Amino acid sequence: GRGRPLSVCMPGGTCTTALLLEREIRTLIPVVAADGATASTTTDYNLDIEVVVIPCVGDDAYARRQMLALDLATGGTGRTEDLPKILRPLSKYSTRMNESSSSSSPSQSNNKGKKTDGYFSFGTPDEFLLDTFTEMKEQDVFVDLLYGAPAWNLLLQHWCAMEHDDSPIAGRQVMYVHSGGLEGISSQLTRYKHAGLVNAKDIQ
Repeated sequence: GRGRPLSVCMPGGTCTTALLLEREIRTLIPVVAADGATASTTTDYNLDIEVVVIPCVGDDAYARRQMLALDLATGGTGRTEDLPKILRPLSKYSTRMNESSSSSSPSQSNNKGKKTDGYFSFGTPDEFLLDTFTEMKEQDVFVDLLYGAPAWNLLLQHWCAMEHDDSPIAGRQVMYVHSGGLEGISSQLTRYKHAGLVNAKDIQ
């Protein structure tokens, strides 16, 4: 982060990658403190690096349970504060990137794949996800519809609302780690075609 706060963001299913990356970041910055003792946290090195996981399967409570269970099972402390930050939906903001907070809420739209807690139902064709997928593609950023599109939809809610001081990415540089596959996009779009959300000509 060149001395500036950095949030490393990634989509999460079981959130295993995020948990292990958080551990590794804490391990790979071993700098000897001024008094000769080895510092134990990134704060001691004047480096502010946080891992932020964006739940794509279930919600934030599910992601936290998964990470806590894995942490304990692999010799971790089992403390919530040692886990990656979790990105949660901003309920006052629309899930469409270019709509303002005065727009209809997700629960009031025709988006049947949307959960009331602001997260998406995994694998369910959804018009908001398709919008995110399309807009990212227009920026030459290719994401999948299962992990990438839900993650960016949520990430951009926070990006457009940086005044939220409690956001894990507020005032920070953001690095996105793509961990989903792109090979299945055609089959995913076929499901969207069957749901009446895309035309056959749009599937390659």
